[in-house]
Amino acid sequence: MHKTMQRTALAVAFALATTAVYAHAQLVKATPAVGATVASASEIRLTFSEGVEPRFSKIALTAADGAAIALGAAKTESGDATVFVAPIAKPLPPGVYTVRWSAVSTDTHHTQGDFSFTVKP
Repeated sequence: MHKTMQRTALAVAFALATTAVYAHAQLVKATPAVGATVASASEIRLTFSEGVEPRFSKIALTAADGAAIALGAAKTESGDATVFVAPIAKPLPPGVYTVRWSAVSTDTHHTQGDFSFTVKP
């Protein structure tokens, strides 16, 4: 009986740990893509594994020298809370850019990350 209880406890612990991992909005896709080289970019479009709360989520863009790049107001795409979009205010000159994001999912869990992309000359 003791081994059965141990196995049950381990199974429950594993199930809870697995649930916790999936209870956060994970970045699934980005445009521009992570590590991509593009001719231009007019917006940062992030797709998450679950819906995000735009009031509590953020997107920031910086140039290689750390200078902040102006973005318009970030919002979820109409009808799809998994897509979070921020327009880029002005055309980007050639260079390497870093996107930093933080997302609060609809179930209030917080995730964050960053990635870079390059605008070619």
